[in-house]
Amino acid sequence: MRWSIAYLISIIYSIFVLSVTANQQKTFDLYASNPYEVTDDSNLNAKYSKLSDNSLLWGPYRSSLYFGLRPRLPRSLLSGLMWFSMDNYNQIGNIRHFYEQNDKMSKANWINYNPRIGGRQYIKDEEIHFDIYIDFVKSSDGLSWGVKIKGVPHKGFENSKISFVWYSGLEGERKVEDSINVKERTGYIKLENDESLDGYEENIRFSGISEELGAFSLVINDGPETNKHPKGLEELKHEFNPAYTHHYSLTVPDDNVWQARDIFMTMLQESIKNLNDKYKALEYIPPENSFIIKNLQGFEGNLHFIQKIYQGECEFDIIYTNSMTPESEIPTFINIQKMIDAKLRTNDANFEKYYKLQPPFNEPKHKIFAQEMISGLLGGITYMYGDHLVDRFTEFDEDTFESYTLQGSYEGPHELFTLVPSRPFFPRGFYWDEGFHLLPLIKYDSDLVLDIVKSWFNLIDENGWIAREQILGPEARSRVPKEFRVQSPHIVNPPTLTLVLNNLLETISQYKDISEPNEIDDESSEVRLGKFTLSNPEVLLNYTKQIYPNLKNHFEMFRRTQKGYVEEFERPIDNNEVFRWRGRTYTHCLASGLDDYPRAIPPDIGELNVDLISWIGVMTRSLRQMAEVLEIDDDIASLKEIEKNIISNIEKLHWSKDNNAYCDISVDEDDESIFVCHKGYVSLLPFLTKMIPGDDHDKLNDVISSIMNPEELWSDFGIRSLSKSDEFYKTGENYWRSPIWINMNYLVLKSIHDYYYENKFSFSPELKSKFESAYHDLRINLIKNVFGQWQNTGFVWEQYDDETGVSKGAKNFLGWTSTIVLIMTMPENL
Repeated sequence: MRWSIAYLISIIYSIFVLSVTANQQKTFDLYASNPYEVTDDSNLNAKYSKLSDNSLLWGPYRSSLYFGLRPRLPRSLLSGLMWFSMDNYNQIGNIRHFYEQNDKMSKANWINYNPRIGGRQYIKDEEIHFDIYIDFVKSSDGLSWGVKIKGVPHKGFENSKISFVWYSGLEGERKVEDSINVKERTGYIKLENDESLDGYEENIRFSGISEELGAFSLVINDGPETNKHPKGLEELKHEFNPAYTHHYSLTVPDDNVWQARDIFMTMLQESIKNLNDKYKALEYIPPENSFIIKNLQGFEGNLHFIQKIYQGECEFDIIYTNSMTPESEIPTFINIQKMIDAKLRTNDANFEKYYKLQPPFNEPKHKIFAQEMISGLLGGITYMYGDHLVDRFTEFDEDTFESYTLQGSYEGPHELFTLVPSRPFFPRGFYWDEGFHLLPLIKYDSDLVLDIVKSWFNLIDENGWIAREQILGPEARSRVPKEFRVQSPHIVNPPTLTLVLNNLLETISQYKDISEPNEIDDESSEVRLGKFTLSNPEVLLNYTKQIYPNLKNHFEMFRRTQKGYVEEFERPIDNNEVFRWRGRTYTHCLASGLDDYPRAIPPDIGELNVDLISWIGVMTRSLRQMAEVLEIDDDIASLKEIEKNIISNIEKLHWSKDNNAYCDISVDEDDESIFVCHKGYVSLLPFLTKMIPGDDHDKLNDVISSIMNPEELWSDFGIRSLSKSDEFYKTGENYWRSPIWINMNYLVLKSIHDYYYENKFSFSPELKSKFESAYHDLRINLIKNVFGQWQNTGFVWEQYDDETGVSKGAKNFLGWTSTIVLIMTMPENL
């Protein structure tokens, strides 16, 4: 029986549809797995889950690159962009690929972006003298995408020459044996053009098949007729012609596509040698001829490079089409600009809807700034998959508290969907940063927030531990110094994700339509994505059931591993809810997140840390709220008792009357408890986590007075991390010993706001005035300085100098510095 080609294609297509659907269901089942029974959320939930997962399938999830695309799948199709100047021979050493802290950029950030639909990244390269615009848009079903890359030379460099290199590599395909025992991959990506060693004038076309993605195509054009190419030498126009597109391919093992830059440079050296050997008689070969990659070996494997060379302003497009995307939704070279314009308008409208900037920072220039902060934060979303290094055997010397060296072994693989603090400096997952990353996104896309929270809690091991830094796979490890790669289960981090859960649980009642479940309409799904969970109580209930067991296990791990001593030092309490950070040294307490913040000297096992008990208090409160939602009576009673004890112990043990502040505790030579007081972020933690009873006006007055005191914590640019009067102020590393950190200042401002509105009718006129004044002036100081530094430098930063306001530390630190946008949405006055 003879089958038509069309019929065969339809069979193959059906197989891949089933394969992709099964894989998506497998992924969903993985996320949903837990020992608690999860009720059926009906077809509505299943339909939404498919729409939402597809909308987040593709993205620039290789955030450590200037632009690196991948799907949210363990091993699949990885793509990236590189560029370099061809104006002289020296610039090849400045080829752009990984986003580096020291690259000479005056801007490199997503300025208009939503991970569900796409947006625009703007890069101002001061060394190559080009502005690079990267527009990324998705089809409505989320399975296909298009990219427009545009280069605009700076004034005075209008005729500069630039080379762009796009690469795509397919990983993760299994090897199978056919009838003659030859091993072949189950998937591929192959060039469809007739092979030409000399280059291509037409569009470059690839076809591919993947077990997880199905059938797909990738097409790259050469842009509009206005594009210009360098001419190069007449003698080389038939072989090393810069007007042509050039292609190189080879086979690389899994977990190696990320090394595309090094591979390209190695292959380029081979091409340069071939050119020089062949044309020894030429006295001079310009860079536009010399730096052309040639597929001299005729390889075609799973990794492909496409090189283009332009002179002056230029642009070109890349279109990826999944065979399941309806034809009417597919991005094309004809409609891509229209799609880009529409997506940018949608992003503008959504930002205006969800971020209501308040006076005096609600002018158009402030909106541009705030939208860039949120876009850049979202542009830092990363999907990581792979093993990581863990040392489960090293025991910390509790007597000497000396620095330690961890020797890790590989565990995993694991996967994580996360935001990163800084793409050029910290392109990895940080547990204590993540809560601050998510706070500005709760109203914008609560489903995305819940998805990321769930991804983190899926990493909780059987002992309840999560590694404080997530460095999964070789690409992530390549960006981390060796001394920070190994993680220890003895070391924890502040559980800031519980701040997010608290916020979400408190926010539910604010949604008017919570009792009216969404109707999913395929034609309008793009508008509705992001609010489904909070608008459908039964779905939120199931979500809570899914994460509660893991979070409870995590909570018990904190209480077990960070437990402090009570009876051994005759502390005047009748419970064991006291805690000490493990893994600290004489100079650092990395577990606390406040690395070099001064602690007790010498360290002692009798130490108790006020910031840690406050964080565990927040965790207890969050878990108790979840238990109430799930109606687990035994847990509710137990958690209420723990929360009560924590609040009581903070008051009984950590409040120093002599210092009018909350302090760490240590012991003297006679093992008697003593206060270790260093006013700053640590002493403020009970206030920041709202562990101070609202009716304790005396302590609230002491805290707000310390905040407002210029000789202690107040500065013209924000609340400094350590008191100006402290003996360790601006000493040593000075990381957390004076600089202003915006995330902590947000918590200060939020706590001032919340305590005021919860207690203003009982506050004395004097205390009420203090709160009002501190709130107004602090908000003004913070926004004015961060916005001003952004105008001056093009970036937001990790921290700010408390005396000058000048930016410091890692640049493009959109992690918790983006909480400045939340501050901009807070009211001008109390």
